[in-house]
Amino acid sequence: TAYVHERALPDGMVIEIRGTPMPGGGFVTSYSDVSAYTRATQALKEANDTLEQRVAMRTREQAQAKAEAERANVAKTRFLAATSHDLVQPLHAARLFLAATDRAQVSAENGVLLDRIGDSLSAAEQLLSGLLDISKLDAGALPVQRETLAADELLGPLARECEALAAARGIAFRYHPTRALLHSDGALLRRVLQNFLSNAMRYTLRGGVLLGVRRAGTLLRIEVWDTGPGIAPAHQQEIFEEFRRLQAQDGVGERGLGLGLAISERIAGLLGHPITLRSWPGRGSVFAISVPLGMAGQLRAPAPPAAAETVLRRPRGVRVLILDNEPLALAGLRALLERWGHSVIAATSADEALRLCSGQPPPALALVDYHLDAGQSGITAAAELRKLWGCEVPCVVVTADSTRAARDAAAAAGYALLQKPVKPAALRALMQSLLAEAQA
Repeated sequence: TAYVHERALPDGMVIEIRGTPMPGGGFVTSYSDVSAYTRATQALKEANDTLEQRVAMRTREQAQAKAEAERANVAKTRFLAATSHDLVQPLHAARLFLAATDRAQVSAENGVLLDRIGDSLSAAEQLLSGLLDISKLDAGALPVQRETLAADELLGPLARECEALAAARGIAFRYHPTRALLHSDGALLRRVLQNFLSNAMRYTLRGGVLLGVRRAGTLLRIEVWDTGPGIAPAHQQEIFEEFRRLQAQDGVGERGLGLGLAISERIAGLLGHPITLRSWPGRGSVFAISVPLGMAGQLRAPAPPAAAETVLRRPRGVRVLILDNEPLALAGLRALLERWGHSVIAATSADEALRLCSGQPPPALALVDYHLDAGQSGITAAAELRKLWGCEVPCVVVTADSTRAARDAAAAAGYALLQKPVKPAALRALMQSLLAEAQA
């Protein structure tokens, strides 16, 4: 019977013994030194085993690093959300105190200083908003709602806003309307284009800005042209990094915060819309984003025409309850409302609000903070106050919490919501609307 066998000798030599029967009888046995081959085979096997172990280890390390990065992103988002909530409170109070100032009693020189304070507050608010947006984008916490819409429905309003700004700056602005349809998230895409147009306006001293579209196969390329200073090739990638800004030129207005293009790039990545930049130093730049074309059968129905707005007079002598656990925010809102001629009941806790309102007629309106001390909610407090009053007093939730949970909680309770820092004009308009509805 034929056989093959290997034998390892004490000195490390490996002998292959092979026996073969002969056709006419007899048997042949051969002995071969296969030590080198055996050692190579063993080394290859060990290398393969080691490689598999290294691959498995590297895979585990990458999975662990990814998990740690995701946890860090979530932690960063939570930290920025908490930090922005705390930082927004004094900004909110300062905005309210500034709005409560009687400009008639202020000299022209001090009025200019107050305007500068307002500009500084706006810059701080934009910075906080930008940081929070970047954190949400990095953590994938911004939802995307794609739909088919008319490009002109998105671009037209942007163009009208830019026309007024361009006229004030003494530069030209052109927009070429289009009948094209696009498929994207309109709100997110609008933010990208707003940043493109804002930069174009900021850095264009002479000449003008153009907003237009070009078809490119199945894509619609939305372009913003400017005649600004241009961007050198070495800096064209850097400007999409956080806090990277072009050096302001003489005569150029305020510099940006260095977050607009970083946010735009992240939004474009989230949407899957490529961004391109072409620039000629000394001549201008073209920022563009390519968006998939939409289909007419998927076009959303146009919104019904809005009813003519009724001009509302500012109500005077209205009693308003304000509930906020931040003393400065409470004082600022009280000063503003009293400046508008309202009678104010101010409380820093739900218990204090119940005590102050007990035995008193219900107010015309309640403004409540979403987060109160000791884990209490202004929404819960408003529900208890409504039971005390025995009627559905209109309520507005005023909060520095920008999460969806806060918006959903206010909507579920049927309350209006305003984000801090509150713009006084938005607060007045909402109060007028709610009071008009309550009187109807």
